[in-house]
Amino acid sequence: MISLDQALAHGISRQSVRRLVASGRWRRLAHRVYQDATHECTSRARVRAVLLSLGDHAVLVGEAAAWWWGLRDTPPREFEVAVGHECHQRSRPDAVLRRRPVPDREVTTRHGIRVTTLAATVLDAAAVLGSDDGAHLVDRALQQGRVALSTLRHLQLRRSGRRGAPVTARLIALAAGGAVSEAERLAHSVLGMAAILGWIANLPIDIPGYGRAVVDLAFPVQKVIVEIDGWAYHRDLRAFLIDGPRQAALTAEGWIVVRTHWYELTGNPQVFLDTLGRVLAARS
Repeated sequence: MISLDQALAHGISRQSVRRLVASGRWRRLAHRVYQDATHECTSRARVRAVLLSLGDHAVLVGEAAAWWWGLRDTPPREFEVAVGHECHQRSRPDAVLRRRPVPDREVTTRHGIRVTTLAATVLDAAAVLGSDDGAHLVDRALQQGRVALSTLRHLQLRRSGRRGAPVTARLIALAAGGAVSEAERLAHSVLGMAAILGWIANLPIDIPGYGRAVVDLAFPVQKVIVEIDGWAYHRDLRAFLIDGPRQAALTAEGWIVVRTHWYELTGNPQVFLDTLGRVLAARS
């Protein structure tokens, strides 16, 4: 891949560039940017072409940056790029230009292009994606250990007045443990609306060899425990009752564990109710 300015700097004339394009040896990927036709025109190549065409100060941002960092599995339909006010190019089919400065502390280079730092990318993309998809993105970044929650919180405080800040503030609160408590409240509400009775929240249970544990929710008569997770990120932070040998000890005492989580309770609580209903019916 080469820009017209690079070609001219290496002694390739404009006329030679036109001949190479006309012969099919080069293809035009972006404004004044060309690719050797023997190479595949991938989404990653298109991103490189867009950034190369916009100059040294352009920065890949938002959902496209999240994809470039590997936090999204598929590229977005449009690539969002932040440029300075001195850039006179207009948005085009392959890119949406945002004329806003990106602080130097929030810019890095990844795989040869300028992109927002991982923390800035997570917040930018989450603000665009909204509460549901944004939650998946933040959860994935935290679960993979790609960014620390404290780093996101610190950056969020610096951005408190920016567009999308209320969305990212809520997501950080959920990541800090709020998703667990919110999931518990949702579970109580779902059970109440379904008129499912006989359960006790935060029930202490004595596990032989392990002492006393407080379970999220239990049906003592049927000996069914409901453990309620927050995000996937929280699974590494909590010592769940069913992990390892404790599950065998519970089973030996006649208990069975059903698990649900924030995503299920916010997205499709009927799945939880159906599973729990079958277990309770079998244990009655």
